[in-house]
Amino acid sequence: MKKSLSVLVLVLSLTLISSIALAGEKGNGLPPGPRYMLNVIAFDNCPAGDFTDSNRHMIAVKADYTPGGSLSSTQAGTFYRLMIKTNTIALSSGADFKVLDGNACSKGGAEFQLSPNPYTCTLSDQYCINTDPTFQEYRVFVRLVGKPNTAIGVTTCATEEMLVDAVIEDVIVCSTENVVKVRSTGKGAMSFDDVSKELLTVCLDTTLPADGVCDIRYALFDPALENYFWQWNTQGKAHAQLVFIPIAD
Repeated sequence: MKKSLSVLVLVLSLTLISSIALAGEKGNGLPPGPRYMLNVIAFDNCPAGDFTDSNRHMIAVKADYTPGGSLSSTQAGTFYRLMIKTNTIALSSGADFKVLDGNACSKGGAEFQLSPNPYTCTLSDQYCINTDPTFQEYRVFVRLVGKPNTAIGVTTCATEEMLVDAVIEDVIVCSTENVVKVRSTGKGAMSFDDVSKELLTVCLDTTLPADGVCDIRYALFDPALENYFWQWNTQGKAHAQLVFIPIAD
């Protein structure tokens, strides 16, 4: 009953907020039903404001931003207190979807609220390392609608407490998985891809020394980690649409 009520609340919330966001579109790869859509748009010149009014479903990011030189680069290994917040979207736990601060183009970064989304694994892969987790509340899909050859590289990161030189530091850790997507043309270019695993979990390499292979997966807001965020790298003035769709009970 508790799960049914939570799904009902989520469905009603999505219906009221954005039930007709993509009405009339066909062949876009999305399942039918209510949904919440978030636009993440890259700008050459950062706009003013934080886009927090109730009608805004938008986050601004900086165009051509690849701090590590590639779309898949992250700030893993950096102390959280030294993190560069440009093109980062802090993730907060809440009852519904809401843009709390929509300007990641600024030095302070953006903040997006979404609800926890438990998942289950197959018995043969209890950490969901080699299989997709089965989410219980909602899934998230993405597509690019900007100019051809614009691109995004998105990685889910968090912080972990580590002992560094006898001092406990919050150190950034990032998933071994990411979303790298280039705006293409032609058939299928406007279809959405399911990126739930990449954006709603963090799959960490815990091997010492690191070998780049995931060893354990955590859902967003798992207490094992803290300060969850998306690192949002861009090529050109990319315009991404994220669509969150509840899973039927």
